[in-house]
Amino acid sequence: MKNWKLTGSSIVLLLISVIAFGCARNKGEKTPELPPGAIVRVGDVVLTHDKLENLLPESEKIPFSPEEKTRFIQNWVDIEIFYNEALRRGLQKDPRVSTRILTLKKEFLADHLVFLELRDRINVSEEEVEGYFMEHGDEYKYEYRVSHILVNTFEEAEEAEKLLKNNQFAWVANRYSVDPMAKRGGDLGYLTKGNMIPEFETVIFDLKPGEVSQIVESDFGFHLIKMVGMREARVKVTLDEVRERIMSQLIMEKRAKTYSEFETALRESADIEYYEKNYMPGSVTPVEIPVDRDTIPEGEEQS
Repeated sequence: MKNWKLTGSSIVLLLISVIAFGCARNKGEKTPELPPGAIVRVGDVVLTHDKLENLLPESEKIPFSPEEKTRFIQNWVDIEIFYNEALRRGLQKDPRVSTRILTLKKEFLADHLVFLELRDRINVSEEEVEGYFMEHGDEYKYEYRVSHILVNTFEEAEEAEKLLKNNQFAWVANRYSVDPMAKRGGDLGYLTKGNMIPEFETVIFDLKPGEVSQIVESDFGFHLIKMVGMREARVKVTLDEVRERIMSQLIMEKRAKTYSEFETALRESADIEYYEKNYMPGSVTPVEIPVDRDTIPEGEEQS
């Protein structure tokens, strides 16, 4: 059984539902009669099976085990009792609270809009999968020997890039790369299409033996990638072996393209006016302003 936790969107939904029910309580309404399908009551708020179904967006409606459903319901109960105590203390009068609640509501609606738009517009056919396999057939015929230098920041990658002008790739990798493989000059051995991270595939097939890529960013950090050499694959790859992989890649590509087009269209039709020009898209903000968020993404872990 997996260790299931509430996702961010689930928490937002719970908060919005609690806020909505709380408004009714503030108006002095009496405890409602027990509705059909009741699961649990906290004060005069009752969670029913119908409401439980609506608390999860379509993208997260997966079959629950009894233990997972119990944990979800207990989360709902916890939020209700904390919310009641917050009301008792008058925290709802804090202007920062009302602003944050409105932000959470907007974030959830925006996320749900994007989910619906991508779900309705993204579809990959078998013909597209076969076409991709044919178009990239040569890439599946070879194995590529790759070395890389991995660092934590873009500035470090720029420094490594400068050092490569007068030093061997292996020398720079041994001294500056944070990848354990750096101890042998950054050599990753022979890789094939589909068993390397997507960021590598965006540059590897355009490199000639001996060439080094520009700086490439991934979830691991910043890379300088060298194509050491290539050879014919020892095992022939068939479409059946890579169909699901191609399908996933095409879906990701369509998602990125569709999101970009949708965002651009909405931005062009929106009434937007910047009063401080340095905050316009493409501008460099001189000072990073801390944002009060429930969860702040952590930076890349240093190896």
